[in-house]
Amino acid sequence: MARSVRPMTLAKEAALDAATAARSTCPICRRRYHHVLPLRTIGSCLECHDGTPVDPASYSTSAAAGAHWLAA
Repeated sequence: MARSVRPMTLAKEAALDAATAARSTCPICRRRYHHVLPLRTIGSCLECHDGTPVDPASYSTSAAAGAHWLAA
């Protein structure tokens, strides 16, 4: 039996985007990464946590970090 899936509302999509943005933005340097930051680094990126250099292609610049757009 096939289940019908409720369509995502704009409010739910906005809430999910905000949650994803919070988990992928470093609280120290404010760069938004293309992946979720690990909790073992207390939510910060590796460069801020222990100085490990990160690939500049793995994050958005700080100017664009404040602008979060919905996925759809």
